[in-house]
Amino acid sequence: MPSDTLEPCPSTVVKNDELARFCAYMAEGLHAMAQPLTILRSTVAASAAPGVTPAGQRRYLELSTQHVERTCGLFECLQDLVIASHVKADRGPVELLEVLALVVEDHKALLETSAIELRVLVPDGLLPVLGDAARTMQALSAALKVAASVSSPGSVIELQVTARNGLVELMVQNMRIHGRSLNSSQRLTLVLAEANVRSQQGKFECTEDPFRVSITLPLQEGYP
Repeated sequence: MPSDTLEPCPSTVVKNDELARFCAYMAEGLHAMAQPLTILRSTVAASAAPGVTPAGQRRYLELSTQHVERTCGLFECLQDLVIASHVKADRGPVELLEVLALVVEDHKALLETSAIELRVLVPDGLLPVLGDAARTMQALSAALKVAASVSSPGSVIELQVTARNGLVELMVQNMRIHGRSLNSSQRLTLVLAEANVRSQQGKFECTEDPFRVSITLPLQEGYP
């Protein structure tokens, strides 16, 4: 006698997808943390080895301090990732011009020091989007941070905003091919950006080379 096949209900499928995505996020974060922790373990052991000179101990101490700071930064990123994945976003009207101004100001010094140009292209009369201002800012900042890290002096990063069909797309891109894969820390930064965007019912897309991040959020009202 044939048995009926039970189909999972849509809510179960959505929850399973969210869990799988969160597990993938955490795996990326733990992978990123493995490298500095491995180096830290080696430097601590090397500094205590017999015959190490005072100069060698100072060098090991500096290296250990560097990787402790790096590990702390990755741990904070993982904390933010858990929040973005499990704490409901505070969705409401977001003035993108204000968010963009703050993000650009935060990265201005870094880009100028690296001799990287930032071009911001925003349409006139941009309406507010429906989202979470803090998470949108964090996602944009992450995209700019990674874009800067893969750019060379003289490069141009574009931050372009396009509104159409009731949606706003924020694109961060550098069309110059950089010829290398993103490292684990850069990937974790983008994973956090994706989690922040998805948590507010937005869409996130990324390509590595040439580097491009696309964040799409709905307009608060219809766009003509």
